[in-house]
Amino acid sequence: MPEPDIQLSQSGQHLVVNLPQARLFFYQDGQLQRIYPVAVGKMLTQTPIGSYAITGVYRDPSWHVPKSIQEEQKNQGKPVLTVVPPGPDNPLGPVFIRFGEARLGLGFHGTNAPASVPGFRSHGCIRLKNPDALSLADAVQKGAAVTIAYQTVLLNQDLAGDLWLTAYKNHYKQDDPSFPHLADSLLEWQRTHGVAVVGRRVDQALKERSGKPVCLTCKHQPGVPGELAAVRWLSLPPKGGIPEQQAEPQTLPAPQSYNSAGNKLKPVKKPAVVL
Repeated sequence: MPEPDIQLSQSGQHLVVNLPQARLFFYQDGQLQRIYPVAVGKMLTQTPIGSYAITGVYRDPSWHVPKSIQEEQKNQGKPVLTVVPPGPDNPLGPVFIRFGEARLGLGFHGTNAPASVPGFRSHGCIRLKNPDALSLADAVQKGAAVTIAYQTVLLNQDLAGDLWLTAYKNHYKQDDPSFPHLADSLLEWQRTHGVAVVGRRVDQALKERSGKPVCLTCKHQPGVPGELAAVRWLSLPPKGGIPEQQAEPQTLPAPQSYNSAGNKLKPVKKPAVVL
């Protein structure tokens, strides 16, 4: 799995979610420890990019159903629920790991719909399959850094020194700020390494956006690559590059501040989880 280009914390824990990949990368002291498949926000209820920190871990939470979700239930002819207690029918699963301020309602959590992971299915939070959510809860520390990024184009280098490009579908239809700098970054890599980049492979990868790594420098297109390390072209912008996608935490608009088809907890002064 190719890694996104994020400036990582070199000490302590750092959780990175690249939304187009629907993957969570867990780092310890700058070293990748594990990759989790996740389900992130849908087009209409996007997971907001930004930099956050882990602020709490709540096991066996109750889900306080937001008013917007109650309205959805009503419109769909379903029973209108206000609180879902802990148990197998709880959309939060066995644990809720909050990141950011409580008012944002953001977090990692389990699910009662494991088939939805990975994908773009939530109302803003980040779902994991229950065993993964419990594993993450056991490992993560309060205060750990969290970065939510949106990188549709990744550049990586394998152990043999070849350059790979992976292009993902633009699910949120956002303007990718990295795209205008891709050509210059490829030319710079080519000059630095003295290895030709095959332009038609770049064009094909960007056209197909299959999410499969494509080798840009291999003499013959190989199969599945081995370890792929991120090429620094976004997090350390040289010569007119762009800043890494690590904005200040973003406040969701009102419609997204109260939704979570099983994701978001009702904002209250105390942690919005009934333990």
